[in-house]
Amino acid sequence: MKKALAIILLILLMPLYLAALPTYYDTGSQVFSISAGPTIPFFYYDPGSEFPLTFGFGAGDGQTHHTIGGFGSISYQVFLNEYFAIGGELGYHFDFVRSNDVYTSVPILVKMSYVPLQGDFEIPISLGIGLDYISISDYSSINLGVTFEIGMRYFFTNEWGAGITAGFHFVPEIYGFSGEAAKKNSLYATVPLMITVTYRH
Repeated sequence: MKKALAIILLILLMPLYLAALPTYYDTGSQVFSISAGPTIPFFYYDPGSEFPLTFGFGAGDGQTHHTIGGFGSISYQVFLNEYFAIGGELGYHFDFVRSNDVYTSVPILVKMSYVPLQGDFEIPISLGIGLDYISISDYSSINLGVTFEIGMRYFFTNEWGAGITAGFHFVPEIYGFSGEAAKKNSLYATVPLMITVTYRH
């Protein structure tokens, strides 16, 4: 009980500790990042199929029928104050499905970041939302795209840094909320694991 109470107290006091640390960024500070790495299929939800919810990569009955793929992106953000930045991100994701067709996704997102720990070592937490162009075989569509990411980066000079970023990328296809249209809805989620190079000014 004492350990649980200590952990809860630590979590509650963490924002006060972070607020007391010196900040690096000011209003108008800019950050440009390039990221690349593998993506792992997390789950695929298709209520109209025999197996509505599948997990992981592979072609088994309980799997998503997607392989491990790749993801790359460029992003640019401007700080609104010492901790929050907003900007945009353009990405490209690909993997292969059971039919050996290439599945591609091109997210074009508005990206918001919160950087509670700043300086030589940083922890950015980001949320992106926007459009996602997907294509597989002769089918393509434009859908909603949502990402959530957390990263760790180290700046080896005042401007240049590198680190790792992980998170979730969601691509919902929504056709309706009732009847037959609702059965066509789907949601594909992947976990990108990326190396990120960052320039700040």
